[in-house]
Amino acid sequence: MAVLRNKKDLSFGTSPDNPDGLKLNLSYDEDTKTAYGEITLSENMQGHQADCVHPGIISTMLDEVMMKINQAMNLEVQTGELTVRYLQLARVNEPLYLRGYFVKKNKKVIENRAELEDDIGKIIARAKGKYIEVDPLD
Repeated sequence: MAVLRNKKDLSFGTSPDNPDGLKLNLSYDEDTKTAYGEITLSENMQGHQADCVHPGIISTMLDEVMMKINQAMNLEVQTGELTVRYLQLARVNEPLYLRGYFVKKNKKVIENRAELEDDIGKIIARAKGKYIEVDPLD
């Protein structure tokens, strides 16, 4: 039985077409192999702590900024491992800044790092990700 795949990009993190998504607008710098972007999240991204961003949303954003690097380098990958270190709370309705860094590629494993900062440069969370190269889906 053939499986029909919807080719429309409805990524929760970056798609402008997903009405419930984050709609992250990320850029990539070829010279430094870094990705970056900024976002201000509303109350509907809040966790149990009042006026603070849900930690799962933070991990999603960190994964997305690292994935942007992979896409810009034309690497077809899936997240294999994601480790997030939360250092302080992120506030809703305040600007947040993402930055991701390419670290290395070994055979089919790509390693990247990322950080989330507040508007005064304090690091809110750090992440490291391992991405596994996969065969493209038809």
